[in-house]
Amino acid sequence: MATEAQIKANQENAKKSTGPATYEGKQRSRMNAMIHGIFSKIPLLPGENQEQFKLLEDEIIKAYQPTDAMECHIVQRIYLACIRQIRLREAEAAKLEISMMPEVMCKSVTQLFEHNSDKKFTAEDISELTEAHYMFAQALEKEIKESGYASLALTIEMIKEKMPLTSRHMKDIHEEEYKLSWEEFIQKPGMLRAAISMIAQRVKIQLASTKNNHIAYTLKHKLKIVHRIPQGDDMALFTKYQVQLDTDLYRAMKALQEYRNNKSKLIEGEVIGEMIA
Repeated sequence: MATEAQIKANQENAKKSTGPATYEGKQRSRMNAMIHGIFSKIPLLPGENQEQFKLLEDEIIKAYQPTDAMECHIVQRIYLACIRQIRLREAEAAKLEISMMPEVMCKSVTQLFEHNSDKKFTAEDISELTEAHYMFAQALEKEIKESGYASLALTIEMIKEKMPLTSRHMKDIHEEEYKLSWEEFIQKPGMLRAAISMIAQRVKIQLASTKNNHIAYTLKHKLKIVHRIPQGDDMALFTKYQVQLDTDLYRAMKALQEYRNNKSKLIEGEVIGEMIA
């Protein structure tokens, strides 16, 4: 059985939860079901963020605070226009992302080369790994040219210290070209020099054969910058939709303002009429 103190506390709490007290508050309260009923009819598309749209809905309702059925429908138009703006931006971003996919980019790069080369580039040709190999080959070629190895009394220690990139290939050359053991091979400066010459020749061939891949890789990154803006028909389509959505939004906002102005005048007229009567 409740004590006298509990009964008194419950009575005090009840006073705090009696709902809207003013006429305007009661009218807004009556509109809650209608407002949320209207907005709940707007379907989400696959992949769309329900929380994002719910937050947008809440903010728009808070900003415009519709007070009758007509205002609810007009505010819904504003909400729909905003949703479509979001969808347009997301569609544009997705379209641009697709245009930057390696499989798509290689086609664009191939088109730029069509008058200078018969090569059809693949995604692998313009990949980060392929470019890394090319840059390594360039660095290796530069190291060999600047070493002056042809006039040096070469030792394997000197090569490791002054030509670290070159030294990484020495064992490969030794295994492919020489029948000596590694210990015997590194004791012969002439063979070391010949091995470096062979590495230099291979690097030269590699750079010549992959030069277009390197250029294509560079073009790919330039094209990614270009593709941040829709191209051709896409640009016309997105611009058309943007203009239309802007128009829809501004018309809905203007319609709400005009409706409220007319309603205000009507109410004002009724009040004055009652006062005269």
